[in-house]
Amino acid sequence: MTPRHLPGKFPAAQSAVIGANIRTLRLNRGWTMAKLGELMGWQAVSTVCGAEGSRSSYQRRFSASEVEKLASIFDVPTETLNTRCVNCGGLPPSGFACLTCGAEGSRQ
Repeated sequence: MTPRHLPGKFPAAQSAVIGANIRTLRLNRGWTMAKLGELMGWQAVSTVCGAEGSRSSYQRRFSASEVEKLASIFDVPTETLNTRCVNCGGLPPSGFACLTCGAEGSRQ
């Protein structure tokens, strides 16, 4: 059983947003999970799976220092990792739904 509150960690919902964003950034760079794990100093690829929320119903919780390190690795501001969608900021192009956040672009 996972505790509801982990001191010093982002809440599960916020960690899920961060996880989706690091997955998007990793894939955009053509990196494997192993490469990101190596850059973060994580020993197992399963840690990256948990961080990205790729493991069945498990979302790894992030500390502020991990988010800062991820932002540095991806060369983005920490706020970018906390944004609803790193690609569109929650505003996908017209006629499309964002695969990260599910928002649909307005048709004009």
